[in-house]
Amino acid sequence: MQAGNITFVILDEILRGTNSNDKRNGTIGLIRKMAKENTFGIIATHDVLVADLIKEYPDYIANKAFESQIIDDELLFDYKLKEGVCNTLSASYLMKKWV
Repeated sequence: MQAGNITFVILDEILRGTNSNDKRNGTIGLIRKMAKENTFGIIATHDVLVADLIKEYPDYIANKAFESQIIDDELLFDYKLKEGVCNTLSASYLMKKWV
């Protein structure tokens, strides 16, 4: 990210090999740096606390999510991008189903 350049970043689960707090802090730090530099991008995360940055940068950040539904004991996806943060607890469902 250098001054005068337009940068577009695509990242999926930043620092996923580290502990949760370190990963969260690193992700938040990177997003703050991107906002300061007016860098654009898409960052995928499962950390709902990172999504709270929308309160700090409401004109810069937009939260989007893919939702799922549990119908007749089956986990189903419509693969449509929706506004906001995913609220479906699909991992909890899967753990209950297979444990």
